[in-house]
Amino acid sequence: MMDAALTLTGITKTYPGVRALDDVSVSVERGKVHAVLGENGAGKSTLVGIAAGSVVPDSGTIGLGGEQFARIQPRAARERGLAIVYQIPALAPSLTVLDAVLLLLPESKRPARRGAGEWLTRHFEKLGLRIDPAATISSLSLREAHLIEIAAALASEPSVLVLDEPTEALGPEETRWLFDRIEELLAQDVAIVYITHRIPEVVEIATDLTVLRDGKVVGRGVVADYTEDQIVELIVGRSLETTFPDKATTAPEDEPLLEVLELSGPGFSNISLSLLPGQIIGLAGVEGNGQREFLRALGGHGSTSGRMLVRGEEVSLRNPRSTTRAGVAFLPGDRIGKAMFGKMSVRENVIAPSIDEAMPTGFADRRREYRLTRQAVEGLAVKTPTLETPVMALSGGSQQKVLLARARLGNPRVLLVEDPTQGVDAGARVEIYAFLRALAESGVAVVVLSTDAVELEGLCDRVIVFSRGQVQATLSGADVTERAITGAAVLSTTGSVRTVDAVPARKRRIPPALRGEVQAGVLVFLTIALGIATTFVSSAFVSPLNISQLLAGASVIILVGLAQLLVVMTGGIDLSVGSVIALSTVVISFFGQGGPGYFVLGVALTIAVGLVVGLVNGLLVTRLSLPPVIATLVTSIAIVGVAQVLRSSPGGSATSDIMTAIGTTIGGVPLVLVVAIGVSVLIWFVIQRTGLGRGFRAAGSDPVKANRMGVSVPRMRLYAAVAAGVLAALAGLVLYTRTGIGDANTGQALTLTSVTAIVIAGASIFGGSGSAIAVAAAGLLLQTITNALSYLGLSLSWQYWLQGAFVLIAAVIPMVARYRRRARELE
Repeated sequence: MMDAALTLTGITKTYPGVRALDDVSVSVERGKVHAVLGENGAGKSTLVGIAAGSVVPDSGTIGLGGEQFARIQPRAARERGLAIVYQIPALAPSLTVLDAVLLLLPESKRPARRGAGEWLTRHFEKLGLRIDPAATISSLSLREAHLIEIAAALASEPSVLVLDEPTEALGPEETRWLFDRIEELLAQDVAIVYITHRIPEVVEIATDLTVLRDGKVVGRGVVADYTEDQIVELIVGRSLETTFPDKATTAPEDEPLLEVLELSGPGFSNISLSLLPGQIIGLAGVEGNGQREFLRALGGHGSTSGRMLVRGEEVSLRNPRSTTRAGVAFLPGDRIGKAMFGKMSVRENVIAPSIDEAMPTGFADRRREYRLTRQAVEGLAVKTPTLETPVMALSGGSQQKVLLARARLGNPRVLLVEDPTQGVDAGARVEIYAFLRALAESGVAVVVLSTDAVELEGLCDRVIVFSRGQVQATLSGADVTERAITGAAVLSTTGSVRTVDAVPARKRRIPPALRGEVQAGVLVFLTIALGIATTFVSSAFVSPLNISQLLAGASVIILVGLAQLLVVMTGGIDLSVGSVIALSTVVISFFGQGGPGYFVLGVALTIAVGLVVGLVNGLLVTRLSLPPVIATLVTSIAIVGVAQVLRSSPGGSATSDIMTAIGTTIGGVPLVLVVAIGVSVLIWFVIQRTGLGRGFRAAGSDPVKANRMGVSVPRMRLYAAVAAGVLAALAGLVLYTRTGIGDANTGQALTLTSVTAIVIAGASIFGGSGSAIAVAAAGLLLQTITNALSYLGLSLSWQYWLQGAFVLIAAVIPMVARYRRRARELE
């Protein structure tokens, strides 16, 4: 088709045991909104993932930007004008907002790093969003992450924009804001692919539609030719005569089951309400007006004042354990992030809160667990191959049903549900509504928070509308209508779109590039304090010879720590760094007896050895998919064997001329420390200020999201492994400058030291974050501890005690910082 901006022809994709797409073809025209519809598991997200390059099709072609592809990489798709907003934002948690946006932009649209913060601030202001570019993605809500991804897509000036469930986490005003942006794009002849479960949105903004069921196209055409009921019937393959179950006519009892008395907390104040058994009440309001914080506070997730009573007995709201013991079950809207164990099975997720019932003797009883799980999911039509299937592999609707089954198994008195049908298809919604009503009829009090006024109207007996942290209106009976709910919600709000404060702008006292280096400052302070304390005991500690030896020793730890940092940052670990150091000292020892030129050749060969080891590690992890622990353990053993073969006993001492040359100092500071600090600064710059560094952090933070952001995760891990091998070899060279001999048995303990260094430096062992400057500071501290022991008259065992103490301190500091940050945000 001449006007087609995106064509998907004959797309087939099969997963083990499942044909996700079967010969699907879709053509999206310029200047039109093309809705792709279907139940969860119908293949919609797989289809757009193929168009965006994050999923590889088995067969078929992708037409984009005037070219045809059998498969396309995410980065290439972006460069050809395709921007995508995923149902779950593809933003790596450890990145800042600025880094995430820059990574999402095609290279041709990406501003220079210098001044990018000001550019992004202006872009957000133009869109009506007030978000700090320096905020970390992990500190944002799901709604804020959606808005950032939408803003990034708009900044890319796309020719094709794919929106996968874009309004699920948005409130009514933000949805209106998004539709206004879509109208602007349509005027620019941009093609829009719109995936949603909200049929009214399809009728409002879409021109064409394609309906998928079980991976096949079952309908296509012009939206105007269908009614809403006909679209729903096409999606589910049957008529949905009744979307919502009948409401309760009378409450089973008159005595309140749940009472809230003058409850106040961050975002809301002085809220009082009562709920009878068998009732379902809804919480409504423009997003950000306190209703979400109020619901979470009822579940014990927040600092509050006031009282909550269940069956007349006061319940502590200090933590979730107290509310759970009182019979209050809270189901968060972020299912995978906050409510479920994604990699664990359906069975394990269902029985998780009911371990005592599932294992009354304290031992696993698989037969009992299966019986309880089947009992819990009965009637919920959870679509899963087996009860051992990881819950992450299920559709959004089935995941929500697993959560509801878990709640039912716990026999709750009060059920708090946040966004019960977010990301859930039309058919599953009906089943969830029926389940909630049946649960209420059994005597449970149900509180539902939803941004969908139609859902609240059809499901709830009473609706409480929030505005600016206060109850704006309480609707009941015949007054519970979409019009009344929406009207009450916007009664006291102004503006065309609500601004979003991800992190309130604060006065910055330090340069942006140095924020996050607090850990390094603390470590330097501790090093100085320890040095001063040691000097008071023995002034010989600060003798030039001792200080020179201390600094030279620190350079080894710094380099090996940097090697470990790069691998850990990308989501792995390297157990071979100590062995590489040993092999490096052995290799260079064969060149220590020659002249300077011969020694330089040995240095080059030693670094090449480290590069080869790193390359082998990287290929084992990325090509053979071996776990990093296994891959690097294997290479570590092999390397030690090679080193033992080359030198079965220590030897290869360097000449005095070579030792003098490599022991050069600058102003009393060993040249090797200058090199180590220089490498630290270089790596810091790469991590913080380059696209490669953003790729490293994204790959380790969340590989799936990183891939969707256009990052080649295998390539990042390969680069990190190679760099680690080179840095470990460089550390071996520095160690040789101290000993002057090659020893296959030296350096092994430095593997553990490298891990200690990055932990003390505040790097996340799960990947995605870390500071090279802090690692350098950690290296200085660790070497100072070792060096100070003899002057303090302490045994070697104190080295481990002190290192352990500093590891504990290093772990506590970020926790305190996070606590203080949360406290400031709640003020």
